[in-house]
Amino acid sequence: MKTSLLVTALLLSTVTCGLAQSDNDAIKRVLRSETEGFFKRDKTEWSNAWAHTPYIHFAANLYGGDFMLVKGWNNLEKQFASQFKSSKVSDKVTVQNSNYTIHQNGNMAFVAYDQTLVDSHGKTTSKESRTLEKINGQWKIINVTALTNLKGFGLAQK
Repeated sequence: MKTSLLVTALLLSTVTCGLAQSDNDAIKRVLRSETEGFFKRDKTEWSNAWAHTPYIHFAANLYGGDFMLVKGWNNLEKQFASQFKSSKVSDKVTVQNSNYTIHQNGNMAFVAYDQTLVDSHGKTTSKESRTLEKINGQWKIINVTALTNLKGFGLAQK
């Protein structure tokens, strides 16, 4: 009896770990797709990564020293509409994400990671965090915090 319980527990543990890894891979794909879609000027790819709800948030520091906080899908879509007006990509951007920390609890996941964007101007690094919600079986972004390293952009403290 003890052996049967132990075998059952091990099998359930293996299945659970496999599902968690599958979710982690799906989450990483959504994060990458959102960023790559943005830089490729592919509104459909970018948009598909987001939950289209009034409770989403996007927060980022900006190169001019300001910051941005956008609440709600309709406002976010309007905020970035000009980015997608032309499908012509001005520069190829390579996205490199690493050092993921993923905490999943049911249909919610919190992710923190390092991001490096490489283009013809060089590298830009940032610390990223995302909150995702599983909606109709698919992971969707509901919160973004992007903290870009602005040292190389004339904003370093004197």
